[in-house]
Amino acid sequence: MKAVWIVDYKLDTYNSLSFRFDDYTLPKRDGTRQLASWQPQQVWYHPAHFREDRGIADFPRCSGEFVCNTEVRDLVDELLADYVEFLPLTFPDSADTEYYAINVLSILDCLDNEQSEFSYYGPLKKINKYAFKTDCVSGVPMFRLPIQRSVNLFVDDEFKQLVEDNNLTGLEFRKVWEG
Repeated sequence: MKAVWIVDYKLDTYNSLSFRFDDYTLPKRDGTRQLASWQPQQVWYHPAHFREDRGIADFPRCSGEFVCNTEVRDLVDELLADYVEFLPLTFPDSADTEYYAINVLSILDCLDNEQSEFSYYGPLKKINKYAFKTDCVSGVPMFRLPIQRSVNLFVDDEFKQLVEDNNLTGLEFRKVWEG
């Protein structure tokens, strides 16, 4: 049995990164490669929001973007190489600290609409219960859905296990399907 998990951030435990300037560019979240035209964006821990009682995560939240540090990139690169690209972010306060926005290339139309459950709010569709086409998600460690590509990030057991086995911080996982 394989499971699919939604990635959430541990916001109450770790500090969040912020883009340093108002004219930042976010990854498009459309599954296209962007590294060739990407201009590294500057990020920082905003002094007004930084709390000493919170840690610095391996996967810090950054304006809703999925971000990791260099050590994490090196660790997950082999597993994710065909499914993501790492877009560099600059961190002005430290030459040793590098972060990357993770641009997910796998936008999969793999939701089983007959087995999933939805509710509707006018034209908006909310997924209350996820069901996936097994052959579509099998072997894909990280993906987004076309109808939610700006919201949820999905991962498989292998990615979750890699994060847990290496004690990587900043993420929590919510199982949404097993098949």
